[in-house]
Amino acid sequence: MPTKIDGVVSGLNTDSIVTGLLNIQKQQLDRMALRKNVIQQRQAAFKTIEAKVLSLRADAGVLSRNANNPLTRQSVTTSDEKAIIATATSSAAAGVYRLTVNSTAQTHQIASQGLADADSQITQGTFEVRLGAGEPKSITIDGNNDTLSGLAAAINSAGTGVSASIVQDSSGGTTPFRLLLTSSRSGTSNEIKVTNSLGVSTGTAIRPEIDFLTPVQTASDARVTLGSGAGAIAVTSSTNQFKDAIGGVSFDLLQANSGDVVSLTVAKDNIAAVTAVESFVESFNDVVQYVDDNSKYSVEKKVGGLLLGNQNAGKIVETLRSTIANPVPGANPLANRLSAVGVKFNDKGRLTLNKSKLDDALNGKIEGVTAEDVKKLFSLGGKSSNAGVTFVLGSTRTKATTTGYGFDISQAAEQGSITGGTSAATATVVTAANRMLELKLDGKTATVSLSEGTYTSQELANHVESVVNASTDLPGRQLSVSLSSGALKFTSAKYGLASEVEIVGGTAVSDLGFVVGQNNKGRDVVGSFIVDGKTEAAVGRGRLLSGDLHNENTADLQVQVTLGPTQVASGIDGTITVSRGLASALDQTLGKLLDNANGLLASVDDGFDGQLKSLQSSIDRQTNLFGLQEASIRKQFQALETAISQLNSTSSYLGGQLANLPKVG
Repeated sequence: MPTKIDGVVSGLNTDSIVTGLLNIQKQQLDRMALRKNVIQQRQAAFKTIEAKVLSLRADAGVLSRNANNPLTRQSVTTSDEKAIIATATSSAAAGVYRLTVNSTAQTHQIASQGLADADSQITQGTFEVRLGAGEPKSITIDGNNDTLSGLAAAINSAGTGVSASIVQDSSGGTTPFRLLLTSSRSGTSNEIKVTNSLGVSTGTAIRPEIDFLTPVQTASDARVTLGSGAGAIAVTSSTNQFKDAIGGVSFDLLQANSGDVVSLTVAKDNIAAVTAVESFVESFNDVVQYVDDNSKYSVEKKVGGLLLGNQNAGKIVETLRSTIANPVPGANPLANRLSAVGVKFNDKGRLTLNKSKLDDALNGKIEGVTAEDVKKLFSLGGKSSNAGVTFVLGSTRTKATTTGYGFDISQAAEQGSITGGTSAATATVVTAANRMLELKLDGKTATVSLSEGTYTSQELANHVESVVNASTDLPGRQLSVSLSSGALKFTSAKYGLASEVEIVGGTAVSDLGFVVGQNNKGRDVVGSFIVDGKTEAAVGRGRLLSGDLHNENTADLQVQVTLGPTQVASGIDGTITVSRGLASALDQTLGKLLDNANGLLASVDDGFDGQLKSLQSSIDRQTNLFGLQEASIRKQFQALETAISQLNSTSSYLGGQLANLPKVG
């Protein structure tokens, strides 16, 4: 800290003099600080632009989707929302569907006879519980849990899918306490089965007996009838949820009663479509408005906006406008521009939306224009010449084409599948000695237990399929069991190398016609894209074929190939055109602007960072120089004060000496 000199000796206001001498340097520092503040404000303004561009990209992304696009979304209303609620996908056909409720799904509930107390002693042994076709769970009852409540607790901790509770029956007299078993899933296929191997009643120990003949609640499926004519269709579900019972429509039974008649009306969800376009327009205008407002000169305040004269800001707006002003190649000529569906630029360069015109386009009220045409105007889509190959999606790296990219499929996707070596018997008897089957399905191994009984070959196939698919050890996996020339055939629901079926072991193997170790894996689709005679690589996974991300034209292009092995031809199997609608094109443009490595916004931000860093270095250097100059000047004034002080001391000494000299005369 510089030494402070107050001019005590000289009488000078040295602080004021020093401040005046350094005022020029301080003004220079103040100008640098002001310049730094302006740069920071401009950088913040571009950060605001970036945030608004991100919001615009999100809204453009909604409209650019091929699947679940709001422009083709369907809505469904019910005549009685207390009885039935429903949802619809874009694939649902418009219309009115009449449903008659015949029954709702119920869970199975059964109970034991009454006992005197919840802690009444029961006999020991094993108690096996099974839910539907699920795996049976054996529970051991011994001296540690041989009470009614102990049995309930053991069942609940066994993970059977069946809950046990003790209920008090008011009509039970001196033995009101009963064991109640409740299925965790509804439907007739989820009835509770019990194998009671507890000892016979003796002394005070009572053997609980489950009453199956008079259940507390009978397991039932939900049943509805579609239509009212002679050809009405009956639909059944094990739950009160019906998924795709009507193509693209799912519905749930709520407070429905047998005999209730409810109408479902499926129609275009224009509210969602108009809202999505409106949000897009508002986000676009938000970017333009912000840049325009900050690029003006205020005559009143005599100050320019933060973006006044900034070419990058103007370039961003111009890029956005030009991207959505162009027609969409390959789109319906009657709907290849935004103006065709009610979106226009006004004289200020903002977008305006005519909701009525957009609504008319979505409802097919503009001649020659459909909702699919409106979707194509905005989204990224594709159309294949081969019904067995369909467009799934692409990315900002996928190039549009109106002439089409060829695709050459050399191998169709296949499922893992094995067939028994011997035909299934006309009557297969399953007992405790031959009911276990251990198999691997899609990489996961599980052991399942068949229900004891006698089965025809078709009944056996149905039962094995039901048991395997009900296994909680095989989440997300499904097995189809059919008959092939009389033998059981196991087929994974998946396609590709991840699809696998293998017989691992179990006592049921030979009776099912298989051998231990028998296995088979599926195949991934194999193919490539052909562009102007050149091959572009593609990778198959299951039925999906995806263009390599480094491809010049088909990067990230994804198609689903449902062709079977016999349908694969030598050479090109067809072509697929790819159209990039205006929202998708804008999404692509915004992606480039926002790119962290090479995007314009990142480059601008880096430029501001460079300016601020350089300016801060100058400020630091000037501040250091300022301190040195101040210290030097103050040191000089300190020397001046010291010199004056010394002169004053000398003057006082001389004055004293002169005063002491003898007077002459």
